[in-house]
Formats: sequence, structure tokens, C-alpha cells
Amino acid sequence: MGIEKIVQIVVAASIFFLVGFNVILYFNKIKDDTINHIIKIWSYSRYFFISFAWGVLGGHFFLGTKNPVFGDNWYLPPIILVILCIILILIGKKQDENFVLKRRYQILLLISGVAYGHFFWSQAHLDKITFPF
Repeated sequence: MGIEKIVQIVVAASIFFLVGFNVILYFNKIKDDTINHIIKIWSYSRYFFISFAWGVLGGHFFLGTKNPVFGDNWYLPPIILVILCIILILIGKKQDENFVLKRRYQILLLISGVAYGHFFWSQAHLDKITFPF
């Protein structure tokens, strides 16, 4: 079994687990304990980097340009992404416990994440890259 098949199995199993677990949580008697509700609460409070990260993943997987900003330097965008997320996490950690990010800033983070995933960390050009491993 090749690495591509293993990755497909892990991704599919993770998706099925999260969806199944969310369905189980939806039908229990505890209110507001589903995964989507918890992620929403986190992203509107001190962990607002989640909105940016979701946008990046959406732009990375579902959009993409044939000519990304960094060209064939495929290793730079994930490194920069980690640095940006760490900066957003540190900014969020400095906020007080009652901090709530306004919706317009959530939308701005999401759109900027999609733009980053589309223009900087594109998957559309991977067919012309040769990986060293």
C-alpha cells in the first residue's frame, strides 16, 4: 500500500469520525456541546486564528492559481502560515476572557485566509513540482 492510499484512508477516517461524533453529540441531552458549536465559540473569542486557518484550507484545497507567489518554493507558504497562526494565537492570548471578535473581523480573517491559500499556498501547480522525497 502506497503513501497516497494511507493518506486517503487517514483523511476519510478522520472525516467520518468527526461527523459521527458530532451526530452523537447532537442527539445527547447536553446543550451546545457539538464540535461545530465549540469551534464557533472558540473562533469568536481568543482563538480567532481558526477563521484564518479555515480560509487558508479552503483556498488551498478548493481554489488555487497555476502561478503562486513563491513559485516552486513549495516549503515557504506552510512555514509562513505557521508563523502567521502563531502571531494570531499570541494576539488572541493577550485578550481577556470576555473578548468577542466582531463579525466583520471574522469575515476579514476568513477572506484573507482564502486569499493566502489561493495565491500563496496553491495546490493547482503541484503537478509541475518534483519533491525531494
